[in-house]
Amino acid sequence: MTSATGTFAAYTPGATAVTYDQGLVPAGAVATVSIAQTSSDSRVWFTVAGLLPNRGYGVHLHTNPCGATGEAAGPHYRHRHQQVAPNPPSPPTVAPGPVTPSGPAQGSKVTPQASAAPAASASVPAANPSDANPQNEVWLDVTTRPDGRGSAVATHPWTFDPPPRSLVIHAAPTKTGPSDAGDAGARVACLTLPA
Repeated sequence: MTSATGTFAAYTPGATAVTYDQGLVPAGAVATVSIAQTSSDSRVWFTVAGLLPNRGYGVHLHTNPCGATGEAAGPHYRHRHQQVAPNPPSPPTVAPGPVTPSGPAQGSKVTPQASAAPAASASVPAANPSDANPQNEVWLDVTTRPDGRGSAVATHPWTFDPPPRSLVIHAAPTKTGPSDAGDAGARVACLTLPA
């Protein structure tokens, strides 16, 4: 059994539980995740208290520990990786003219100023539902009760290798469409799991 509990607060180095958006995950909210495995299957329990009442959140296991931004947690943990998009995107069209510097590339990390609170970060949708689905990933979406509490359980016929390193709370319930499978909006909080 692997377990982690944390009380969400603004990021500090080494923090176990981080809120990136205190409007959606208030400081002082508490989450617990527990993982039990046999030789052939796994079960994950998630409980949370102190969130906004009567609200849906996407919740997934991720590959990296929490950090200063939600992007530090890396992608969703996946049992297998097919990585073949059903409709690969076309290359961007570039208008002729002078080249000018642009801001950070999508997905790049921006280091926040020391005095600024880290912002919630966007979730990059996985465009392939054969990869991004609740059978291949661990989805623990919750809709909180009037008291701000919620819980979810996921059971899978596979085990973790390597283990997931964080649980991320997203701003919206997880989508399942062909172009937005796995997208649950901004990463608003993160709980680091033991290695």
